[in-house]
Amino acid sequence: MKSINAICGKVFAVAVAMAAVVACGPKEASIDYDAQTVGTTHEVYTYAPDAPRSAYYAVTVGGDNCYVYPVNTNHDKPQLVSFGTNGLVKVEIIPLKVNPTSVVVRPLAKKFPHKIENGKIVVYLNEGDHATVEVNGNEDVPIFLYANPLEINKPSPDAPGVHYYAAGKIYDKQPTFGIASGETLYIEGGAIVKGAFQVRGVDNITVAGYGIIDDFYVKDANQSQWSFKVWECDNVKVDGVTVCNMYGWSCAFLTVNDLDINNFKVIAPYNEYNSVGVDNGGIDLLGCQRAKCINSFAYAHDDGILVKAHKWGYRGHVKDNLFENCISWTVGGGNSFEVGYELNDGVEDVTFRNIYALHSGTRENAYRRGAVTIHNATAGVVQNINYENVHIEDPKEFGIYISLLRSEYGIGDGVEWGPGVIKNVTFKNVYFYKEPPRGHQFNGLNNGDSRVQNVTFENLNICGKKITQPDDRFFIQLADVKFK
Repeated sequence: MKSINAICGKVFAVAVAMAAVVACGPKEASIDYDAQTVGTTHEVYTYAPDAPRSAYYAVTVGGDNCYVYPVNTNHDKPQLVSFGTNGLVKVEIIPLKVNPTSVVVRPLAKKFPHKIENGKIVVYLNEGDHATVEVNGNEDVPIFLYANPLEINKPSPDAPGVHYYAAGKIYDKQPTFGIASGETLYIEGGAIVKGAFQVRGVDNITVAGYGIIDDFYVKDANQSQWSFKVWECDNVKVDGVTVCNMYGWSCAFLTVNDLDINNFKVIAPYNEYNSVGVDNGGIDLLGCQRAKCINSFAYAHDDGILVKAHKWGYRGHVKDNLFENCISWTVGGGNSFEVGYELNDGVEDVTFRNIYALHSGTRENAYRRGAVTIHNATAGVVQNINYENVHIEDPKEFGIYISLLRSEYGIGDGVEWGPGVIKNVTFKNVYFYKEPPRGHQFNGLNNGDSRVQNVTFENLNICGKKITQPDDRFFIQLADVKFK
């Protein structure tokens, strides 16, 4: 193991060095990205004069000053920038507290052009891109860049059934607000809404716009646990909104059918009400059918993007869920892309495609956390789970963890524990950019139905080397795992 880690470390170091050369060296200078921005239309959003300002970064987009929103917490302080563009645009970041000597722009696989020039960090982004920027190796104060499509086809503020929140204003809707069936909530880029969006039993609703829902201002623990809660609804569309949360499940879709999530951004930082700062999740889908979550981003202090079937009295059979072109960063706890733990109902036909796990878990308070995980702690049958084009950049605990187990986590009100099933799990094109320090786990419970059945890897690549058979990095017990 030691020699493998050493080799992987060298490979990763070389990759990082090459990335730095591309970003800041002569090869970068030979490509005129500024010329490629000619003809692009961009827009920066107008915020209220009394909106909080970042103390860490100043930003311009296409030469125009762009507002930087600080996520309000006394611990880590992610900052976010949201703007519109219909093509390649130049983003310049000026760190206000440090001199930038190094920068990492993630996801690494997307190879965003970037460089350090005259004390500024320059990044080129295209329509629809989500990028994270870490300056001088600092993961505590990243800046998130969201390049939205241009904000066109806005609904009329006066149209029937439209709840319109305009740019340049802060709206106090504490503790909660919602809409009725058939209605639209539109939060324009530059608008900030204080409060938690919560609806139950409404159908045919749309939540859209590039504004911010910020639940940090809500101090009631029972309300603030759900910054964005959609429960027992059909035909729900969410497009473009950013949600910031203090603690609990930031965003929960509970037994929702025909769910369409696009360009959704959730930031759930350190939980001040938890002894170790966790229990603050990202995008949670529980008991949903015919659901898709695409082009979305989660930064969380618990699971980032996940699927469950039964918890706290909410229960539903999971079927036909798609997660595509999604980014997840987990800090302190949780898994980047998770199926589990509470699966006391069926979970089938779930696909994760073109996904990016930036940082996963923590080396402190290590547990069963991984970048890509299935934890079945109940009696449900989990089957036909597919992963394709998976990029895992910085796993701080486990890489892949698939397990049947009996957990201390609750499995639903009034339910007794029983062994479950995991079968038919496929991985295709999985790339690790760094060696997981705790390896990979595949654990069954017995040699019957509760053996992990039929897990297949096609092109698993760890630090540049294709894995065709398990080695001492893989712990496999009561599980059928194949490599090809």
